[in-house]
Amino acid sequence: MAESSRMIRRRESSQRYKDDWAPYKRPMAFLVFLLVSLAMAMGTFLNPAFMKGAIKSESNTVVVSKMVNSHFNRLATIVGGSSDDENLISDEQARAIEDLIIDYKYGWHFLHTDDTRLANSIKKVILVSEKTDSLQVASVRKKLGKQKSSATYIVANAFDLAGVMLEANIVTIVRIINLLAIAVCLIALQSLLSDAFGRIIFKSALHEAMAGLMWAGFFMMLVYGLLAMIPILMDTSVIAFADFGYWLEIASGVFLDFVIAGAIIFVISAIPWQASARDS
Repeated sequence: MAESSRMIRRRESSQRYKDDWAPYKRPMAFLVFLLVSLAMAMGTFLNPAFMKGAIKSESNTVVVSKMVNSHFNRLATIVGGSSDDENLISDEQARAIEDLIIDYKYGWHFLHTDDTRLANSIKKVILVSEKTDSLQVASVRKKLGKQKSSATYIVANAFDLAGVMLEANIVTIVRIINLLAIAVCLIALQSLLSDAFGRIIFKSALHEAMAGLMWAGFFMMLVYGLLAMIPILMDTSVIAFADFGYWLEIASGVFLDFVIAGAIIFVISAIPWQASARDS
């Protein structure tokens, strides 16, 4: 009889414990997932130094070369040159052009209202001849140089710098929203944990807090793992809008960093979660 009463009390205590923690676990998992994702986005996709480093990898160099040369072919068409598979600038020159675009797009700046300086910088890179130039590439460089004052506007048109300027301004707005969202998440998480640890005994609160972190890590591995697989599951080069297809190919490697971060969160959280496990 006494044993039965103890079992009933334990079940009631366990149920009260679950009911007490129920309002905290899911919001905490969501807040941690959002907070880590936003913080990593600030350090990766919105960080010009990181993005310039990312395009230097062997696989991304190929993607960047394809992207820049697609615009160079368009430039060749505008100036009356030939546009085909032999009309290619070197990987080094393509990367130099992409570095300029990354600085313009992801650098710390206010809203852009002019793309002339970027167009002039790209034009200077294009007009530099290389030993590996084919006759067609040399011809395009020569014809662009003869355009004189209109060359800047031709480059801006060929590389869709109006779209790049729009993306740069969107990046600025997103960066501001990100910073505000991170601040709100931190405040909300601190308030949530303070309330939880104030109402529930420390060991139980710690156990469930770690469970929330584990869920956050799991969803990071799941969501960003699927995003990283997009270039494998489909041909992203067919997405021509704003070079988004090429961006997805480059971003797939960065999403793997997010997956690794999720795995680290999951493993680190699992240790105190197990250590603070309640007796069954």
